[in-house]
Amino acid sequence: MSDLKTVAVLCVSPRSVYHGMPGVDAYDSDRDARTFPGGMPVVAHPPCRTWSAYCRQLVKATPEQIKAEQALAFFCLEQVCKWGGILEQPAHSRFWFAAGLPRPGSKGELGWTAEVWQAWWGYPVKKATWLFFSRITHAVDYPLRLHARGKDRRAVQLMSHRQRSATTPAFAEWLVQHARKATNGKYESIRHESS
Repeated sequence: MSDLKTVAVLCVSPRSVYHGMPGVDAYDSDRDARTFPGGMPVVAHPPCRTWSAYCRQLVKATPEQIKAEQALAFFCLEQVCKWGGILEQPAHSRFWFAAGLPRPGSKGELGWTAEVWQAWWGYPVKKATWLFFSRITHAVDYPLRLHARGKDRRAVQLMSHRQRSATTPAFAEWLVQHARKATNGKYESIRHESS
């Protein structure tokens, strides 16, 4: 194989672009993210349907499913903070407030947050996204296409769930590349109240 630092990617689709990427250990629904043993940087894509302002209106989930998905988001954050890496959610995700994460452009005790548009990496619509970086310096390199244009809201409505939640290969590679830059350091457990 290569000398690439292995990165765990948590909560991916079974058909995700992460499967087969060199130096990536992907956890999908068949390989439960909660079985991740640690020991490597993490890119986490916890389910967003119970946290997203847009998706929350469409959620058809039982209270048990909602509670399990929300607990999984906190598990993912715990792994990102413990091992270093990046947690991704749609912009304005309620998870940011529930976990006390810093707003975009701000730094907190355990890391910092940036807002990006997935259109910068070839996504067909702008798709504003918040990224929480832990144990990674602010020296990340963004694509040069900082004013990429995406299609309108109607285009999003016409996309299937799979299309809306897909990660482009370029964005996946960028996330993994930056997660590999995570360093070891002091870690304190995330504390949260269960809802």
